[in-house]
Amino acid sequence: MQTHLPFTRSGTFYTMDSGGLGYGMPAAVGVALAQPGRRVIGLIGDGSSLYSVQALWSAAQQKLPITFVILNNRRYAALQDFAPVFGFGPDDPVQGTDLPDLDFVALAQGMGCRGIRVTDAARLRDTLTDALRADTPVVVDVEVA
Repeated sequence: MQTHLPFTRSGTFYTMDSGGLGYGMPAAVGVALAQPGRRVIGLIGDGSSLYSVQALWSAAQQKLPITFVILNNRRYAALQDFAPVFGFGPDDPVQGTDLPDLDFVALAQGMGCRGIRVTDAARLRDTLTDALRADTPVVVDVEVA
């Protein structure tokens, strides 16, 4: 993603100090509200987005110029990565952490946003360029696994 969306200016990248699944979507809405007229991009994992997906509705209602880029690996990777801390072995299944067949385009549309799915890396640049031209919220669902 750094290749397609480089962060080149200080004071333009906001993140949390540690942890905090679900932070990205409402944080993007907050930044857009605090800085009217400024283009905001939120990079969010598919699992993390499900903790605060209602932020899409808020973004749509306020007509905020946010591009939400969902990095979709079809799983709660953060939870799976922490599974050994809770006694899971490397080959043990971690129930409830796989997210197959989620349709983020339909979810975005249901919340009042435009949604675009990217399954081919060669289309990513053009898709992001198109999304960044919009003056309302757009969800770009990027298949990464």
